[in-house]
Amino acid sequence: MNKKRKRQALVMIAAILLLIAGIGYYIFLPAINIGSIEMWIFIISVFVLFGALQLLIGYKDYNKGQIKKKNIKTGSISVGIGVLIVVVIMGGYFLNSPVFRAQSYAELINVEEKDFAEDFPENDISGIPLMDRDTATRLGERQLGSVSELVSQFVPAQDYIQINIEDVPYRVTPLEYSSFFRWLNNRSEGVPGYIRVNMVDGNAEIVDVEEGIKYSDSELFGRNVTRHLRFSYPTAIFDSPSFEVDDNGHPYYVATTYQTRLFFNYKEPTGVITLDAVTGETERYDLDESPQWIDRVYSSDLILSQLNDYGQYQDGYWNSIIGQQGVTRTTDGYNYLSIAEDIYMYTGATSVNSDASNIGFHLVNLRTKEAEYFPVVSADEFSAMESAVGSVQQMRYESTFPILINLEGNPYYLSSLKDDSGLVRLYALVDAQNYQTVYTDNDIEQVIAQLYADLGIDSEEVDIEEIEGEEEVVEFSGQVDQISQAVVSGDTVYYFMLDGEIYKANISLHDQLPFVEEGTTLEGIADEAYNVEEITSIEGQEATENTEDAENAENTDDSEE
Repeated sequence: MNKKRKRQALVMIAAILLLIAGIGYYIFLPAINIGSIEMWIFIISVFVLFGALQLLIGYKDYNKGQIKKKNIKTGSISVGIGVLIVVVIMGGYFLNSPVFRAQSYAELINVEEKDFAEDFPENDISGIPLMDRDTATRLGERQLGSVSELVSQFVPAQDYIQINIEDVPYRVTPLEYSSFFRWLNNRSEGVPGYIRVNMVDGNAEIVDVEEGIKYSDSELFGRNVTRHLRFSYPTAIFDSPSFEVDDNGHPYYVATTYQTRLFFNYKEPTGVITLDAVTGETERYDLDESPQWIDRVYSSDLILSQLNDYGQYQDGYWNSIIGQQGVTRTTDGYNYLSIAEDIYMYTGATSVNSDASNIGFHLVNLRTKEAEYFPVVSADEFSAMESAVGSVQQMRYESTFPILINLEGNPYYLSSLKDDSGLVRLYALVDAQNYQTVYTDNDIEQVIAQLYADLGIDSEEVDIEEIEGEEEVVEFSGQVDQISQAVVSGDTVYYFMLDGEIYKANISLHDQLPFVEEGTTLEGIADEAYNVEEITSIEGQEATENTEDAENAENTDDSEE
């Protein structure tokens, strides 16, 4: 009887353990790879759980109410194996930490020193991404809110990944199901598309995917992106896939694959896996074979970590703690630059004894990991942001994290100044080496022109082009969703939202502008950057009539004088 109970207990333990392990694997999806720390955590959990189940279920003598010594020993061995694996991993971590392997950490990234004036690429002003991620998020949400049939079923994902599409910087994010029941109702058709925000002019649009996005992070079960990739590549080590689109606008998820180095302390990319978000087809590439449209192979967090190790451990571990001779670190922020077909991450380099100044800048290609260092003594980014805000402190604007640009061989910080509602009101250009010199205007070209005037350069001789192609005319008509005003260069300017787009209109365009409220119907013409050129109607009242009335009033005043 006792043997029969023992066998039943063992079968029960095995069944429970297999069930829990299967559910755990389906949820956490560790790579079946000796280099995966997640796999070892999974194995440790199995051993500990197996031992605990033995002690709790399998070895109790139900007749006598006692626990047999043999079963205690078996359970203890199982738990002990799990503990031993933990000790070995912790020991390996320590022996391969910077304390013993400082030089290896310093060599994780190869940084080439270059001259800023000669080697830092001069920026095409028309292609600088002037919108930050927060602004892109707001524009995307407003665009979705203007489409009634979608807003009740879907919400934008929080990705908003910056990529290049035909050399133009965009932030893209897929739509996702707003709830479990929305997933039930729409899973057969999939997600209808994704949001694309032009980071230069702020134009946001919902891109329809005709076949529907069937594989996404908001999908459950087998069509979830991570789960689909894991079952397709069970031994591959990869992080959370990122959403990207190719130059034709087709949606993909891209997962960077890794191998571990320095005993789990670091993961170094080895290639990428692409997942067609429509069909679910996957393809694996080595680093040197990855498609050109993939902009992000190396994550910003990985690059920042390696740059910090490079600056910290050049002269050994103990120097980084005690002497700190020549020890540097990256500043607390970073931004992206679109150069040719690639996305670059830039960040400042400062001494470990932070003094609100930079000793140089790092520029790293996120597709190839080519890293360059430009030794330039300058103010740090946050000092520049404070200086930009301080130049118009009466407005109480907030500055976005700046972009580093090269103008006439000198470094400048370019940032946007936003009001409390998140609308961009002004652009600020700050001299990185003399951060008290600030230029502001609501037109980026005028900001640059101010700088050139101070430098004694004729701005007409400088090629400041707008976005490629002829300027398009945008006709608008509809009810105002939101409106606010600001004083720019002495003129009153009105910012109003209509059909998800933000328009900017000078008060001189129409004498009824001060009386426009939410719900007022406007008609007019704007340029492709949504700067209003003409208001033809306010609530059905023709602008020409108002102009004639104004002229008549002026003539009357003149005759009276």
